[in-house]
Amino acid sequence: MIQHVLKTCASSLALLAAVAATPACAASEGYSVSVAFDASFDAEGRLVDLRPHKEAEHPAALWANLKSRLGAMKVPPVMGEAGRPATFRTGLYLNLEVDPGDGRQGQVRIKDLAPKPLILVEDYYGLPRDISRTAGWTGEVEAECIVGIDGRCGEVKVKALPGIPQSVLKWASATLALWRFQPPEIGGKPIASPVKQSFDLSIKEDAPDYYRRFR
Repeated sequence: MIQHVLKTCASSLALLAAVAATPACAASEGYSVSVAFDASFDAEGRLVDLRPHKEAEHPAALWANLKSRLGAMKVPPVMGEAGRPATFRTGLYLNLEVDPGDGRQGQVRIKDLAPKPLILVEDYYGLPRDISRTAGWTGEVEAECIVGIDGRCGEVKVKALPGIPQSVLKWASATLALWRFQPPEIGGKPIASPVKQSFDLSIKEDAPDYYRRFR
């Protein structure tokens, strides 16, 4: 049930993003960034509260810009107990392209946005020795789980392209299991929800063995 709800909301929000987006900036002039809100909708699907998540990490002007553009957001009503429309609270993640312009006035384009549990704790295990000592190593792994009402992952499943060491797959699984989430709520009650997370790893050529970068 919750997977269907989130997919429905994601489709509606993606459509809104296309309407709200400003003209794209040249990739060489800008950069990409991901931000999140704690969003609440009433029983009719109208946005009633939009709180920046990790607010201190980004300028106040960016949050104000996004809130003004998302203020009229509406999603299909979510069904609660007894099949009746209910309030809905979820994390709302936005991928943005930022064009700093001339330093005085820039542009922000909303590439996409999707509802999913908010990440509250984001810890990482040290990388396996077989790759941390290999300068220039790169790889990507996708991990997924069902976040329970306690905010913790259940069984973590991982997938990657052929050739990725087994140690990296185990690392991704163990790392996601460390994370803690704020699960979505329907009618004020937390519900289980799926989460997918990509880990894009690279070991810089000129860095010490212990160097690691996560995106």
